[in-house]
Amino acid sequence: MIDLLFALTIILFFYGNTAFIFQNAINPSDASAINEVKKMTLSETISNIIIFLFIGAFVFSFASFARGRNPNRVFGINKMSWGKILIWGLGAMVPVYIFLGLGSFIIRLIIPSKEKVPEMQEIVQTMISSHDITVLIALLFSAIIVAPIVEEIIFRGYIYPVLKKYSHRLFAGFMTSLLFAVVHGNVAGLIPLLLLAIILTLSYELTGSILVPVLIHALFNGINSFFILNLPNG
Repeated sequence: MIDLLFALTIILFFYGNTAFIFQNAINPSDASAINEVKKMTLSETISNIIIFLFIGAFVFSFASFARGRNPNRVFGINKMSWGKILIWGLGAMVPVYIFLGLGSFIIRLIIPSKEKVPEMQEIVQTMISSHDITVLIALLFSAIIVAPIVEEIIFRGYIYPVLKKYSHRLFAGFMTSLLFAVVHGNVAGLIPLLLLAIILTLSYELTGSILVPVLIHALFNGINSFFILNLPNG
């Protein structure tokens, strides 16, 4: 019951924070900020990384040490060899991008090209517009290393197993994946991120090792970061 209450607290916090972000995007207090390109500074990036790592460490500790559990058993850290984890990660890129294309196609049907496309995440805008190498390195470290580890610990490693314990695994998997998609705060990416999260959840369900979705997530972010930095306009 303690796990369930803690998981629900995390879910409510994420949904509340996302609702606040969307509300500000719809009704910005400064009209001149509507079309302004948002760029993150190095200090903001480092602060976000530290906060994110703290949250991830707290959830990891609560799910294991604070509850008297072995973290290797809770998260399946030693359940698979690195070779098998690598095979799973690389193999998952095929369905990931197939479903990504499907999700993008559905979004284009829902949001016609003539409509205003919701703005990109601030981290993406910074990658596209920033020429500060230190900021880019910090952003890449956050996107490829920190975000996959922390997000997978929170969503697949903790929220999904807790919800599955008190409901059906399909419901738990969908709700966890929907939460993952929503908290990224991008309407145009909602369905693609939902489908990505379903694959991440399924990989964790099938392997029992949190390292598999972490690697898939890291590869996905790494490949997308490469495209953002090397293609015109990201």
